[in-house]
Amino acid sequence: MHCWHQKVRLEKARPEDKYGDIFVDTNKSFEVYQKWMEMTRPAPGPNGLRRPLWMKRALRPAEETFYIK
Repeated sequence: MHCWHQKVRLEKARPEDKYGDIFVDTNKSFEVYQKWMEMTRPAPGPNGLRRPLWMKRALRPAEETFYIK
């Protein structure tokens, strides 16, 4: 799971709302981000990797881009 997967709540538009109005609770979002960061490990990982080689990607970059030098 990636840090941007967050629960959202939608409401019907109110009479005073305008087209494109949106509200984001950035404090709550930052709390979720901090909790996610507590579960991560600092780079580099094993064998100098910045990302695991087994992680599937739609467009996989060249293998040398996975390593921190």
